[in-house]
Amino acid sequence: MAIDFFQLKCQSRTNETVFGIYDAPPATLSFVDSKDWSVWVDNGGGKEITHTAIDNCLGMPDAEGERCESMITYDDVLMFVELKDRDGGRWAGKARDQLMNTIALFKRDVNIGAYEKRYGHIANKQRPHFKAGGMRFSQEFYDETDGFVLRVSNVIKIE
Repeated sequence: MAIDFFQLKCQSRTNETVFGIYDAPPATLSFVDSKDWSVWVDNGGGKEITHTAIDNCLGMPDAEGERCESMITYDDVLMFVELKDRDGGRWAGKARDQLMNTIALFKRDVNIGAYEKRYGHIANKQRPHFKAGGMRFSQEFYDETDGFVLRVSNVIKIE
């Protein structure tokens, strides 16, 4: 069964220059109470972005596997976002796996050709400056997703 990744009930749009995303669930934009944000979004250019909650909103069957929290689209950019709030354990590897599964599902059901710039973004509220396995971790992600760049940071920069 094809997944509709663009359900209006799961989308919100904004051109605010600074805001956050937190996992309510589902993943939700916030413009106040930055202490609750799992990731900051720096949209200095005020571009209109569309945020789509994926997990706990799109109604994906459990059989499709674990999925990431949300995606951000704007211009020719596609970014999948996984939010964590953990200090120990293999959270980065788990987050990467969730992103890779969601990307595979998206590529199966959506024409990805409209997006020239493609990213996976992991943010961990408790480990905002974590270096996730270095270049090998990121290169494996790039190779296995056919060109998605992996970022691990507590800030998403809208360029």
